[in-house]
Amino acid sequence: MPKSSNKARQAQAQQAPSDLFKAAADLYLDIDSAGIIRQASSGLQDMPAMGQDWIGRNWLDTVTSESRIKVQEMLTEAKQTGRPTRWRHINHVLKDQTEFPVLYSLAQSPSDDRLTAIGRDLRSMASLQSRLLQAQQMLEQDYLRMRSIENQYRTLFDLIRDPILMIEGRHGRILESNKASQAFFGLSGGQLLDKKLETLVSAPSLGAFNQVLREVDGSGRSGQASLRFGQHKQKSTVHVAHLRHENETAFLLRIDTASQSNGQVVDNHLLQETLSLMTDGLVITDRRGIILHANPAFAQIIHSPHHGQVLGEPISRWLGRANTDFQVLINGLQQGGVVRLFSTQLISDAGAAIPAEISGISLPQDKEPLFAFTIRDTGRRLQPQPSQASGLTRSHEDLSDLVGRMPLKEIVGETVDLIEKLCIEAALKLTKNNRASAADMLGLSRQSLYVKMRRFGLDRGDLQ
Repeated sequence: MPKSSNKARQAQAQQAPSDLFKAAADLYLDIDSAGIIRQASSGLQDMPAMGQDWIGRNWLDTVTSESRIKVQEMLTEAKQTGRPTRWRHINHVLKDQTEFPVLYSLAQSPSDDRLTAIGRDLRSMASLQSRLLQAQQMLEQDYLRMRSIENQYRTLFDLIRDPILMIEGRHGRILESNKASQAFFGLSGGQLLDKKLETLVSAPSLGAFNQVLREVDGSGRSGQASLRFGQHKQKSTVHVAHLRHENETAFLLRIDTASQSNGQVVDNHLLQETLSLMTDGLVITDRRGIILHANPAFAQIIHSPHHGQVLGEPISRWLGRANTDFQVLINGLQQGGVVRLFSTQLISDAGAAIPAEISGISLPQDKEPLFAFTIRDTGRRLQPQPSQASGLTRSHEDLSDLVGRMPLKEIVGETVDLIEKLCIEAALKLTKNNRASAADMLGLSRQSLYVKMRRFGLDRGDLQ
């Protein structure tokens, strides 16, 4: 009896490590000295029967071809050293021919020649590795695509005959230059790089250069200026565009050398300066009324922070009777080509009504005409003070001037008030300021006459 109990305890002692390995491992294999799987246990919740179809098969036959060498090396190492082998990545082949990655360590039992394989599930790691590999491949593809685009951009950049420069918005340093610009300035690409463009512009043109940069930066739209560069006697037209470079403001400059080579340089800087200093607003629109150009005076009239902010907006946005006024102006320009002193009201950005006069002309173009308007604020115009005798009457011209400035109802109301006041004054004069007689003459009650006199300010003293 004691001998049988000792054997049972020895068997339990030998079984305890095996049970511990089964509980701790994702996959447990019991392999004999010939490499045949005698027992398999799975700790995977999603695949509890994993390895059961391998029992009785050689371990080498359950893995992929590239994993056979690793399995053979692990079997040899475990038998020769008697110590647990290092962890190796082994891929099993399942029934559906998919691969199942497992990280194995193999150890030999100290009591016999059996081998125990402890496996860890590598599917999550394999998934991460696959995603990482895909991300790396995508990055490499994007990098190659960007390199290709950059090469194409550089080739086109250098093929352009006009000098092209990209300059930094903050300090005006040159970031990029094409071959034409290098030939234009007589400097290499390395010499132009990081050089401030203002050092290449002649001193008299610096003002125009800085002004066009401010306008393009403020409006976000393209602009141009006529500049003279240090080593060139004639001025060149420089076209400036706004762009973003590495999250910073930058400008793309194209120097028009065609006019310079033909000797037909048109210096419009004086004209631009004149228009920018005009006290009357100047607006150029297309046939739909979209503003293409506006001077600072127009922005000041409508209380806009910057004249560049009105570009691309319809001019009818600031007209008192938006579509009606604009249609009247357009009809006049299409019929006669000129509109003079059209009276209306502008509505400022603050909502204030501003009396104004608008004149316009049609500018014929190849595709469609453009319209130019001058806008004058008449609110601060000094009105003549009429005499007491004639201040109560309005001529036909006076009433005509009110059309467009006031609604018809208000014009009629003001005219009726003037007529009533004139009649009351005439009756009081005829009756020597006898109010009872004046009321009888006008067909009014005395109470009604007193109300109207107070309304028109005629009760403050006797009329002479």
